[in-house]
Amino acid sequence: MSITQRDRRILFLEARREENDAGEEEVTGWDALFYRWAAYEPVSDGERLRAAAVEQRSDARFRVLWSGPMVQITGAHRLRFEGADWQITGLKQRGFKGEIEITAWKIPEVS
Repeated sequence: MSITQRDRRILFLEARREENDAGEEEVTGWDALFYRWAAYEPVSDGERLRAAAVEQRSDARFRVLWSGPMVQITGAHRLRFEGADWQITGLKQRGFKGEIEITAWKIPEVS
């Protein structure tokens, strides 16, 4: 993908954790970390079938340029794209400090 295709703005989120009455740490919300411009590519139905994914969910790839803050991002983080939160399922560096490919699935909205 070329730089001109990084036309989508995504926000990386970090879990806010607090201790509950039982003394256990639990996630109580998500805090904004930083924005990045990204290329967005939905995973095709064919790819999902080849991967034997039977769940009804939206999967996608996001590609961002490497930057210092990206070092901290793991599968424990989320990203926000077009108003929806996405669970990060994979991170792959493409080239030395070039591009990072992020795979994620869209978290269903709770009504």
